Amino acid sequence: MQDLIDYALGRGWGLKYRDLGRRNGQYSQGLITINDRRRTHFTIRMTLAHEIGHAHHDHPWTDDPGQWAKQEREADVFAAHLLIKPEDYAFAEEVAGVHPGAIAKELGVTQNLVELWRATYRSSRARLRAV
Repeated sequence: MQDLIDYALGRGWGLKYRDLGRRNGQYSQGLITINDRRRTHFTIRMTLAHEIGHAHHDHPWTDDPGQWAKQEREADVFAAHLLIKPEDYAFAEEVAGVHPGAIAKELGVTQNLVELWRATYRSSRARLRAV
């Protein structure tokens, strides 16, 4: 978790924790807000990686459903590549087999992120050149 916090702060984005009701997180104008009220460490970690994806793309708020869906996918793809390193994926697949759920459990991420990582790994545009 500290690696994600350092990643966000190192890029100049603000980070705060507060109750957002039903939402897990949000990004707006350089500030990532995470709802840590009654959330598991796993949920907070996944949310922070996702919101870092929004920050990376500097996504503006939108009420357009098509634009919103595009932004959500971009944030999830970024989160997948932030959280899953190729060597970790290879080891997880070796240990757990090819089922995305088993790999996700081994890596400590969601199955959706494993599937997005698989779908975009070979695309240089989608891959993250991160720490």
